[in-house]
Amino acid sequence: MKYWGKFQKNELRLQYILVVIFFGFIAYSVPLTGDDWTWATHIGIDRLNSGFENYNGRYVSNILEIIVTRVEWLRILIATIISTLLVFTTAKITEKKDRKVSVLLSFFLFIMIPTKIFSQTFGWTAGYVNYIPSIVLLLIYLLIVKNIMGEETPTYNKNLNYLVILLGLITPLIVEHVTLFALYTGFLVIVYTYFKHKKHYLVHWAYFISTIIGSIVMFTNGAYLRVLSGQDTYRSVKENTGILHRFYSTYKESMYQFLFSENVLVQLIISVLVILLLLRATTQKKRIENGLKILFLFVIVGFDLFILIFKGILGNEYLGIYTLDFEAIFSIIYFLTICISVLLFIQERTSKIKLIYYLSGIILLIIPFVFIAPFGPRCVFGTYTFMVLFILELLSYLETVYDWSYTSLKKVLFISNLLVMIALGFIIGMNGYADRMRIQKLENDLQQKAKVIEISELPYPQFHQMSSPRPGWYQATTFKILYKIPNDVEIKVVPYFQIES
Repeated sequence: MKYWGKFQKNELRLQYILVVIFFGFIAYSVPLTGDDWTWATHIGIDRLNSGFENYNGRYVSNILEIIVTRVEWLRILIATIISTLLVFTTAKITEKKDRKVSVLLSFFLFIMIPTKIFSQTFGWTAGYVNYIPSIVLLLIYLLIVKNIMGEETPTYNKNLNYLVILLGLITPLIVEHVTLFALYTGFLVIVYTYFKHKKHYLVHWAYFISTIIGSIVMFTNGAYLRVLSGQDTYRSVKENTGILHRFYSTYKESMYQFLFSENVLVQLIISVLVILLLLRATTQKKRIENGLKILFLFVIVGFDLFILIFKGILGNEYLGIYTLDFEAIFSIIYFLTICISVLLFIQERTSKIKLIYYLSGIILLIIPFVFIAPFGPRCVFGTYTFMVLFILELLSYLETVYDWSYTSLKKVLFISNLLVMIALGFIIGMNGYADRMRIQKLENDLQQKAKVIEISELPYPQFHQMSSPRPGWYQATTFKILYKIPNDVEIKVVPYFQIES
């Protein structure tokens, strides 16, 4: 009992220590893959020397990628700090009574992120520097202005003016969709604060003006004009069709899978929390309330059962060419049901406003990809983060409704986190070890002047983007440049376990 009391006293500190150790190990183990090989060569320096002219306006993340692909200890340090801040800020923004639960659940949801999203964010340095720091910087600003939601008049330290200017200038120079959302957030904070507190704050205006300046710097890069004119070989504006048609076709073909059908854990948690909300919520109009509750429960439970059970039983083409249409429309109805449930049945005004903002983030952080291609799993990271915020906020609200005790939940989450840390740590650790061994073998083969070099695939390549330099890929060429492999040397990628045997 004495030791358990000490553990409970230092529980939060222990959680953060585990988070730091885990993310540090992941950062150490994640190999350079795909575009990392390109940025680590003279090509990255050439782009820098040109001021990234006609490349993109992601000046901060481009420079960061050039640095971290060359300095390993700095890559590990930066990734560890940013990943830890991701967990800390999401928990801190949404906490009400017990931050320990918020930290445990936030950490659990991020380490349980779908593999496809992980492979292009946590598992890929080029994806990481674009899609995770941008969201973390946005979350830091949300943490700073969290006090506008309270009834008391907000107060700020004068030194925060300098910090938010820095945040406002840097955030827009990382990735485009977060740039647009930072503008939206900055404007929303000013408007909400004025209507609630009848005041303007220098901190809010400093951030908003800084994001405008940062956005102008980003979007005046010539690359975006090339995209609009169709001259860019990688990115493109989608065909000239109606906005609704473009949204629906993009959503049907790729977005809904990443948001729902391949994101089952988060979807189920949201469903359970909304069901608990519906079971306890009351309104003045009982007849309408009961009818809507039955309808909403039918939609939510039906969609969950479909994703969990019936989709697997029916296969991929159970409605022929209309299969994707059915699934996309069903998921849209499900999401609208979640939104309407929040609007109608959340009684506490502050929680309702925050939940509506998080729902808007889920939508607005993927909307730009309706117009710009390509769209991949990494593009969903911001939306996934706002799903996590939505879960944590709704859980905090339901805590007051149901008057829960989190003792059992904390134990379950702590044990679950340890198990996932061990499993994921083993997977990424094996990949990191295999990468170091294959680079060592490569260097030995080059010393032996071998004309054919076998490169082993990683044991679990699905956790990384472009994990091996396959012939025919552009990255295979930059892989050769990075490791000084002569052009006449052939590279063969072979299965990892074949090499081991």
